[in-house]
Amino acid sequence: MLRVLHVAPTPFFSDRGCHIRIEGIVRGLNSKGVHSTVCTYHHGREREGVETIRIGGIDSYKETKAGPDPHKYMADIKLWWLVCKTIRKQRPDVIHAHLHEGVLLGWAAKLAVFKPRLPLVADLQGSLVGELDSYNYFEKSKGLRKVFMWLESTILRMPAHIFCSSVASLALFRDDFDIPQDRMTLLSDRVEQRVVATRAPERDAGSPVTVIYSGALLQSKGLSQLLEVLELLLSRRSGVRVVLVGYPTEAVASYLEGKGFGGNCVLTGRVNYENLPHHLAAADIGLDPKLPGAGEGSGKVLNYMAAGLPVVAFDSPNNRDFLGERQELVADGSIEGFVARIEHLIDHEDIRRREGERNRQRALQDFTWERGVEKILDQYERLPGDSESATR
Repeated sequence: MLRVLHVAPTPFFSDRGCHIRIEGIVRGLNSKGVHSTVCTYHHGREREGVETIRIGGIDSYKETKAGPDPHKYMADIKLWWLVCKTIRKQRPDVIHAHLHEGVLLGWAAKLAVFKPRLPLVADLQGSLVGELDSYNYFEKSKGLRKVFMWLESTILRMPAHIFCSSVASLALFRDDFDIPQDRMTLLSDRVEQRVVATRAPERDAGSPVTVIYSGALLQSKGLSQLLEVLELLLSRRSGVRVVLVGYPTEAVASYLEGKGFGGNCVLTGRVNYENLPHHLAAADIGLDPKLPGAGEGSGKVLNYMAAGLPVVAFDSPNNRDFLGERQELVADGSIEGFVARIEHLIDHEDIRRREGERNRQRALQDFTWERGVEKILDQYERLPGDSESATR
């Protein structure tokens, strides 16, 4: 049996896109007879069917939302030690490292236990520096940004192969960091086949059209654009119902109340991922107003597709990859254009139904993890290694 050790420097599982991707990969590999183990932080929820080993607790670090945190450095030191111990105990055939930190930790751990030829692959969702830029991490120090650019460039040369979650991230690593194309594979975000739901029963005639957004309510995830979209949309369409599935909610609730839109909007707060399909099934249109930035993909688009929803999003390589050439996307990057696209779907129920079903079929045929892990297994077989490598 092939043994894969996943290094996940994050509070897995916390209902975030990165965690959904990790779980999807692990479950997909396990379905092919692979034994996967996830080494991760001390906090987060357990997931049935995902073998998880955690570091010892850190009392000062309980945050689960995305973004930089000074306590992560101590968590990473503990995670490195845990990975070292797990390599010795389980003797994995492959280290599958998630995120840039995971690559660095996996690389350092295999050297520390004298396994320099143990194959290491990276699974990356975007640029490390690009993500930190989105949190204004380098606002006070341009010199620090240069250090992290060097660090990211170094990390990208550690693994034998890199799986990129989006077209944009693959192009970024190739063009900005000179990573050869043959050392990378596009592995778009996907959904598990079991979550590709059928459409919900028809609602009563006269029910308000419901638009939904699912994801973190953070500036780095496109919150500013989302609020601009909602303000313009609700000023024109007072009968529209808005559901925001995500957290934190305090600032958003205050903003919407201040604009007089509180009665139109439902903020669910944090929702367990397994309950997300229930909210999506009761919606009519899915929104993703995030502009292309750090090269990340957008798992929320796939969730909308799996639920049979039409999607309103800006034109980007990743969105085009998910939704296909027939999809109408907002090409000019404007809030006005985004809202106009929503209004078009509000006014044309037949188009909503047609696009929603097309999206659901596309998700089922092209974007399930059951199909996606074949790319991973193919690369595992090509990895160099010692006598305990994945090819044995």
